[in-house]
Amino acid sequence: MTMKRLFVLFCLLSSSPLAMALEYCNAKFAYCIDVPNQLEWLPEADNGDGRHFKLANSNADILIFGSYTPSVLFYTDSDYLKEKQHRYKTSTIVTYELLTVNTYTVSGYRDNGQVFYHVIKVEDGKEAVLHLNYSKNEKSRMTKIVKHMGRSFELY
Repeated sequence: MTMKRLFVLFCLLSSSPLAMALEYCNAKFAYCIDVPNQLEWLPEADNGDGRHFKLANSNADILIFGSYTPSVLFYTDSDYLKEKQHRYKTSTIVTYELLTVNTYTVSGYRDNGQVFYHVIKVEDGKEAVLHLNYSKNEKSRMTKIVKHMGRSFELY
């Protein structure tokens, strides 16, 4: 490949709004996620559980955090996710959901019309949660961010 072609390829890749994502990892709850470069990193929570991210000129709430799931005799991670699923179905309008052994992904609308996309991952009594909440008029702006962050969110 000539230098000119390499330069053009570099320019195309670097002009993509998601091309320069940085990874945020949390050792306390053992999760990582790619954060698109257009998001501002707000300070990590004082307790080290996670952090908020801000999109310029937006009211979108983007949050990732970890916590400990209830420790109840015979209450499995799967039971915990099924309980979460039930809560979403009774308190929101669910338009998409996927429940697997250790992950519940759900999106839809709240009563106030706000769009939500949440991913809850559980393992060994811990949960890692990604929340993206935004108004309907920001849907087109948030779609790439939601897809990128949702796909990159992993427990390690």
